[in-house]
Amino acid sequence: MWNKLDQLRKQYIDLNLHEVIDYEKFAMISIVYHSTKIEGCSLSESDTKVLLEKDITAKGKPLSDHLMVKDHYQAFRFVKESAQKQQKISIEFIQAIAAQVMKNTGGEANSMAGSFNTAHGDLRLAQVYVDQKYFPDYKKVESLLSQLVEASNKSLKGLSGNDCLKLAADVHYNLVNIHPFGDGNGRTSRLLMNYIQLFNKEPLIKIFTEDRAEYIDALNETEKQQDPNIFRTFIASQQIKFYVAEIEKYKKKNKDFTLLF
Repeated sequence: MWNKLDQLRKQYIDLNLHEVIDYEKFAMISIVYHSTKIEGCSLSESDTKVLLEKDITAKGKPLSDHLMVKDHYQAFRFVKESAQKQQKISIEFIQAIAAQVMKNTGGEANSMAGSFNTAHGDLRLAQVYVDQKYFPDYKKVESLLSQLVEASNKSLKGLSGNDCLKLAADVHYNLVNIHPFGDGNGRTSRLLMNYIQLFNKEPLIKIFTEDRAEYIDALNETEKQQDPNIFRTFIASQQIKFYVAEIEKYKKKNKDFTLLF
């Protein structure tokens, strides 16, 4: 798989898609669609594109879904701009991403330990339980984030190809399992994964919404077996799927167009 990934990466890079007008913008919009869809957003990919390009809402669909998409896209732009500045990862940076993700759909939450605001990127002050799984005690969150930040920054610079993708997968896996926020953890983790790619000028990673079940299974199985290669392999398979689709799309541009009446 890794050899195939490496070969497809080279083919993809050789296409010089950065020269295509607005290619990266369209890639970002597509990733935003898939990432928000994984979280239950009702907007289609066309809805997402029209909303982000024309600021036109999809008829009959919840306002909260539109706000989720717009927030995610702005967070993606923030991540891209930060990567261009070669900003190191910090707890504050991760919180800033989370705050952008939840800007218009988050809010204040109250627990016995105190109040925290997901729209501000506050670290959670409550225990979280999802799908028969408890995430780490909120008292351990800041310490775990510090360890993640330190480990990530040690390897952040000068990566390429498979090595970069493996770090991106590891950062995603660890952040989503620390689950530091009251909401938006999945979106924030996927954005931080792509921050690793952008920082090293590597192609973006898309997790396809139709593979959501396999995605969750890979996260769970990685934890169960304590083997990071399980999630790394899943992310590699998603990247292969992305490269194949983009290469095929590019090839079709050379096909003769025929008028239809």
